[in-house]
Amino acid sequence: MVLREAHEGDLLFLQRITQTPGWLANIGPRGTETLDGTRAYLERSFLTPYRTHGFGLWVIEVDGSPVGLSGIVVRPGAEFPDLGYALLPEFEGRGFATRAGQVVLDWVRQTQSWTHVDGYTAVGNSASDRVLKRLGFSDMGIVHPEVFDGEASRLWRLSL
Repeated sequence: MVLREAHEGDLLFLQRITQTPGWLANIGPRGTETLDGTRAYLERSFLTPYRTHGFGLWVIEVDGSPVGLSGIVVRPGAEFPDLGYALLPEFEGRGFATRAGQVVLDWVRQTQSWTHVDGYTAVGNSASDRVLKRLGFSDMGIVHPEVFDGEASRLWRLSL
């Protein structure tokens, strides 16, 4: 498994993952119904954070093929950066989210001076809750963050 930056060659993968039922139910639409929309999503959600922060969401590759995303998201108004992740449905339940999350958290510990990393899950997304629990995050309860338009989310927090 390798984590790498997303690029223009990932447009079809990004369009595919953002249109899966799990993504739409737990993360929400990102305007990626067309390749032009996917290109705009790549720019605002991947390339801009790489330029601004030096990190962001990375593509998870297994045997040379993209299977998911994992990385750190800095959200306006959030107290701490958060760990984000998603997988194509055929790769769910095989440990990739947990392993990629561990790689990301190891990177955070080695390169950043943060005291905490957060994680957010959609209420009822027990698979994502289990990933964060396995990674050592503590359940902080249900919150209604402005960054998610006040929609209920479960907040998880990891002390570093």
